[in-house]
Amino acid sequence: MNKLSNSDFRRLFPQDSLVGAEIQKAFGLIKAARSILISSTLTSDGDSIGAQLGMAALIQALRPQDRPKLQIVNESPVPVRYSFLKSTDLIVSFSAWKDSSSSKSFDLGIVCDGGVERTGKLAPFFDSIPNTILVDHHVVGSEREYNAKILDTSASSTCEIVYFLFQEAKIEISPEVAEALYIGIVFDTGFFKHSITTPKTHFVAADLISTGIDFSEISDRAILERSQNGQILLRKLMENMEIHSEGKIVTSFWSQSDLQEADAEDGDSEGMINQLYHTRGAEVVVLFVETGPQELKVSFRSKGKVNVADFARSLNPRGGGHVRASGCSLTGSIQDAKAKVVSALEKALVEL
Repeated sequence: MNKLSNSDFRRLFPQDSLVGAEIQKAFGLIKAARSILISSTLTSDGDSIGAQLGMAALIQALRPQDRPKLQIVNESPVPVRYSFLKSTDLIVSFSAWKDSSSSKSFDLGIVCDGGVERTGKLAPFFDSIPNTILVDHHVVGSEREYNAKILDTSASSTCEIVYFLFQEAKIEISPEVAEALYIGIVFDTGFFKHSITTPKTHFVAADLISTGIDFSEISDRAILERSQNGQILLRKLMENMEIHSEGKIVTSFWSQSDLQEADAEDGDSEGMINQLYHTRGAEVVVLFVETGPQELKVSFRSKGKVNVADFARSLNPRGGGHVRASGCSLTGSIQDAKAKVVSALEKALVEL
């Protein structure tokens, strides 16, 4: 298969002039920086990991003779399922980084796949960095200012955006980088099934495959495989499932005791909400995860009638995501949060 040229993509997918201007600003900041911090969302997933690895490779390619100090730090470690991707050793957890002798001073910060407010304990460090870049495809609930904001809500994933940054820079994508970007696209599109998948997404995936990556094997390892304890976690998801509003709303939860009993690997829970989503007749599904005492992470999936990005933001201004896939944080017990969310969803469905 012949690779598609940069000119081919420009012809097929003309670039938005505003996005193009932001890209050039970002390149200028990258070329001028002496030290760069890259981070992402609290919960590392295929898209955030792939986008960070892609950005790191892009920075190194843009600065081959004068490479800046570069650190990738996330609140949580890289989930085991992504550890086979090359260069994941560049990503360190906040706890390991905080206790290390590494400098905590940077002149450029890049946040991928979510705004600074979603980086958790890294957020205060971004507040002290003079220049920041956002690379994201989510409908964000924050008005934070960035020196360059590469935001494309029509993109399937942040990895798709990073792919086009390589195209804009006229830098060839190596098989190593192609693997990381492909995994991010597959993760966020649900194997190209979700509505955010576009013809452009398929073109990008085809071009990444043309680098020679074993797309079948890496997709299995990163997305489909689970540890044995992960399967126990899946069982608990189904045991805790409840049907509401004559089947239109499906909920489930994991309490802290569920998570401790299953003792699953980091990342094993990824995609499990789809088991609820595929319930016949369901319009909206909700998964509550107890992350701490009175602390909940809530994920939403919609068949399309309810805009769950807006719904998540109505519960927490920092929530959001996509029309059909979103999330937010809530405080309180699982039962109280579930009653509140189900009641609000029932009202939203009646108003349609």
